[in-house]
Amino acid sequence: FIQRITHQNLRVGRRLQEGTTTLYLPDYSEGGTLHAPAIPRAIAENIAMITDPITPEDTAFFWHIPKAGGSTVKAYYGKCFHLVEATQIGGLFGHDQDEKIDVFSRGDYLYVNVDPSTPQGLEHAKDLGLAESGLADIVFTSYAHGGSKLFNPVHRGRFFAIFRHPMERAASLFYYRQTATWEKIFGFSSTTFEDFLHKGRGEKNWMVRLLTNKFTEKLSGEDLEVAKEVLRTRCVIGLMDRMEESLERFNTYFGWSSPDGDDCKNDLLHGGVNRNPHPKIEVGSEVWNLLYEQNELDIKLYEYAQVLFEEQRALFSYQGTQR
Repeated sequence: FIQRITHQNLRVGRRLQEGTTTLYLPDYSEGGTLHAPAIPRAIAENIAMITDPITPEDTAFFWHIPKAGGSTVKAYYGKCFHLVEATQIGGLFGHDQDEKIDVFSRGDYLYVNVDPSTPQGLEHAKDLGLAESGLADIVFTSYAHGGSKLFNPVHRGRFFAIFRHPMERAASLFYYRQTATWEKIFGFSSTTFEDFLHKGRGEKNWMVRLLTNKFTEKLSGEDLEVAKEVLRTRCVIGLMDRMEESLERFNTYFGWSSPDGDDCKNDLLHGGVNRNPHPKIEVGSEVWNLLYEQNELDIKLYEYAQVLFEEQRALFSYQGTQR
C-alpha cells in the first residue's frame, strides 16, 4: 500500500532548481485499504503537499511554535540570508495602519509591513494581498490554520516548523514569561509552576488545537490523527535538538543559500536567540504529571514528528545542480 512520489523543482531564491527525490507515502487511493483523516479545508486547499513541485507563486510559511527555536529561525534567515520576512515587527511603527503592502528595512533585516502574529494582523495581511504580492520570502505565525487563510490554491503556503518536546517547551515558556516584561503576556512572577498548572492556566495540547482549529472544544484521538496528517503531508519537519541539521534541510528544500557563509549561522546557533535558562522538570514529579495529563495528545504528536523527521530524510537526498 505504498505509492512513489517524485519531488521536483526546488526553488533557489525566486528561481527553480531541477532535482529528483523519492518519498514514500501511504496509498489512500480508491483501491487502497487506508483512509486519510480529513484535514481542515483551509490547510487542504491553500498549503501545498511537501511532495508537490514548488512554484514561483509559493511562499514559505513557518509555523512558529513558542519556545521551540522560532526566534533563532527568524534571525537566521533575516540576518544571515537577508530574506524578506513577515513577522510581528511588520506591524510596528504605525505600519498596522498601512493601506498598501510594502517592504521596509530595520537594521540588517527586511520586513513586509504586516503583522501575521495576531488574528487581526492576519486579516490585515490578507486584505493587503500578502500572498499575491510575492514580497515575503517567509511568513511567520503561530496560527497554523488562520495563517493558511493568507494563501490560496494558486499562491500556496509551504509549511515548515521546528518542534520541541512539549514538556520542555511548557517549562521554558512559563519561566520565560516570569521575566519577559517586554512580552504582551506578563504577570507570572508571583506564582510557582505547579500552582500555575493547578489553576488550569497551562497549555492544553496547543499544537493539536492550532492544527485542527479547535481552541475550546474537547479533543479526541481523531483530532490527533488529523494533526498527524497535516504534518505528514504538508510540513517539512525540524527538531530543536537537531537544529543545525533542520536548518540545512530547510535550505535544501527551498533552495536557499547564505551570502554570509557559515559564520553568521554558527554565531546564532552558539549564542541562540531569546534563550532563558530555567529549572528542569523532574520525571514523575507533580509538575511532570500535570503537564502530561494536560498535553498527552501534543506529546504523541511530537513523537510522531520525530518519526517524520527520520522518514523525510529521503527528501534531501536528491541530485541537482544550482543554476
